[in-house]
This record gives sequence, C-alpha cells and structure tokens, in this order.
Amino acid sequence: MMKRPVLYFLIFWIAGFITSCRHSRTSSLTLSKDEWQSIRKKLVPDTRDHVFDIDYKIRGDSLILTGATDVDSIPSYLERLFSGKGWKVEENIRLLPLPEWKNKVGVVRLSVANLRTAPKHSAELASQMLMGMPVRILEYKNGFYHIRTTEGYLGWTDTAALKIMDKKAFSKWASATKIIIGALCSAVYRDTLPDATRVSDLVINDVLELVSDGTGFFSVRLPDGRKGYVPQRDCVELKEWETLNSQFADVNNVVDLAVKHFQGIPYLWGGTSSKASDCSGFTKTLYHYFGLLLPRDASQQFRIGKPVSLENNLQQLIPGDLLFFGTHKTGGSPKVTHVALYIGNGRVIHATGEVKIESLWPSDSLYNDARRKTLLAARRIWGNYNRRIYPFYTPEAVKIFFRD
Repeated sequence: MMKRPVLYFLIFWIAGFITSCRHSRTSSLTLSKDEWQSIRKKLVPDTRDHVFDIDYKIRGDSLILTGATDVDSIPSYLERLFSGKGWKVEENIRLLPLPEWKNKVGVVRLSVANLRTAPKHSAELASQMLMGMPVRILEYKNGFYHIRTTEGYLGWTDTAALKIMDKKAFSKWASATKIIIGALCSAVYRDTLPDATRVSDLVINDVLELVSDGTGFFSVRLPDGRKGYVPQRDCVELKEWETLNSQFADVNNVVDLAVKHFQGIPYLWGGTSSKASDCSGFTKTLYHYFGLLLPRDASQQFRIGKPVSLENNLQQLIPGDLLFFGTHKTGGSPKVTHVALYIGNGRVIHATGEVKIESLWPSDSLYNDARRKTLLAARRIWGNYNRRIYPFYTPEAVKIFFRD
C-alpha cells in the first residue's frame, strides 16, 4: 500500500505537470497591442466612420473579446481569425445600434448642440449639430447618447441635446412644412411684442417646423414641441430654399456669404456654427447653407470634389474651391491639417484664430508665408459634389432612418 506522503507528492506532481502542459500549449498563443491595432486599422481604417470599441483579454488558451462595433461582420470575422490561430474565442461584442434604439431617431432641439469624443462633458469637442438635424442613436451611456450624424460623424451628446422620436412621431415631424434660418443669429420669441422673451436662440442653418404665416413673423414649433415666433426676415421656407439653391444658386454666393458675413467669427476647435467654428466647420457651414452636406473634417473634405491643379501660381483655381494645407507623411501621402475657401486673386478666407482673409501671393499685403509653404492641394466642390441636405428634413428621411 502506497504511503500517504508519497501519495501527496504524486498528486502535487501530476497537478504541476498538467499546469505545465497547459502553459506550454498556450505559450505560442500571444497577441500584442501592436498586432491588435493592426487588425483594428484593417477592419476600421478611420474611427470617425465606424465604431471599433473592442478590447481583448487572454485567459489560458481563451481569447475573450468584449466591447462594441457598428459593423455587423466584425465579430464573426474576429472569431474566425483567432479560432484559425488556435484560440478558444469567447465573443461578447455588442452590435450597434443596440436593439432598443433601432426604431428611434434623435432630432437636435438646441440651436447648437455639442458632440464629444467620449460620454462626459470634459471630453474633447469633436463637432457640433444644429437644431432640426436628425441623428441615428447607437447606444446610451452615463447620460449621453452615442450617435451618428447626417454626414456620418460619430460622437457623444448629452440628453439635453436631443428629442427622441419613434417612427410615428418622426414621420409626422419629417412631413411638416419647415423653415431654415438664413441670418447668422436669430431667436424664437414667445410672442411678437417688442419686449418678448426668448424661447431659444437660433443660428444660420437651424431648421424648425412652420405652424403658420403672419405679419413680420412665422409661428414655429421646435423639435421638442416648444412654440414661438421667428422674424420672417431671418428665415425662408425650406422647400423654397432648396429650389433656389438647386436651380439658381451660384458658387459666388458661397464666397459672398463668407466674406460679407463671417469675418471676425471666433475660432473654436470642433465648432460648426456661426457662433464659433474651426476651419472645416467653417467651410461645412458655408456649403450647408447652399444645400450641400460636406464631410466634417478637413481630411475628409479632401476626399471629395474634383482635384484642381495648383500650378501657374494658382491660376487654375476659381472662387469657391477648397484649399488644403498640411505636411507629407513618410512615403509622400498628404497629411491634411487645415482647409480654406479660395476667394480669388490668390486670397483665401478661413477660420484661424478667427475667420479672416489672407493671401498666398507674396506681393499681397495679406500674404501668409507659412500657409503658402504648407499648401498641399485643391478641390472643386461646386458642380462636382451632389450630396444634398434637403432629404434629411423631409418624408424621405423616414426611409433613411427606418429601413423596413
């Protein structure tokens, strides 16, 4: 009969042997942070376009995947990828939008609403949204909605920014007659008396529901149901605005709006309104008023439109073209960091400190040598880019946001 000390020793030895075998079996299964980032970049090259908020843990021979994405194919792709490498994959990835938000739409209820990079007020300001803009809701966390804007930009906005609508309510809102604000700044008032109190401030490109016409004022309803009056001189019916822009507007109108009305508006990183703006927010706001929905950032705007040569001292450019500035990455590809609107004769108007005019010609008193040295490329938007804003405020929007 085996003695007890020998039995204990044998048990401990066997347990250690099994553990050693397990460790030796999994020692070849490793995943570094660099490898993970390489996979992420392959699946989602630009996190402004899609969500890849996925992390991993290694437990023995198991790879545990958690987090969220809005790309349906990613969870199954990752499972196949790592299973083929010998991992036991435990996948717990949430697909966005979450089920409770698939049949809901958020409509911006503030004149300007902030979009942040994380669900907290201290997070970086990524962009802004305007009243009446419908957005897709992906999830809700810590008092913030994770959303996708009409131009496809991702971020987080607090609950005060949105009116949440189901399909029935949104269909009613989308079918209503609307106005769009044409003044840089305006307001909704409780009545039409000279000393009337405000219901809300307004900025250019805000959209509201038209209740009725009147003498000098429109009776309007905000997305959250508040009512009031807007001076008629500050707005135009949305349908008329779209018709004028699509049939009669000229690229010189964009330049006139920029030069006559936007100079001196302060710079704000992430800003996209007439209150304050960054460089791409400024160009986006200008073209927005003429019905075109530009991408949010300068590097994204660089991808659209028709390339225009910078040769012969910018002689190929016309007013309204977008000029892009930055550096070149290793290998020669451009790294765009700034955008400006060309206004002719070597001059640009752009948001840098504040909205102002500068020149790219050395003979001009407004010449900016640093800008000229970092000029990378030009794109022609007018006549070469046709994504319009109007459908997002009409019954067509129901098809965009609710795909049965």
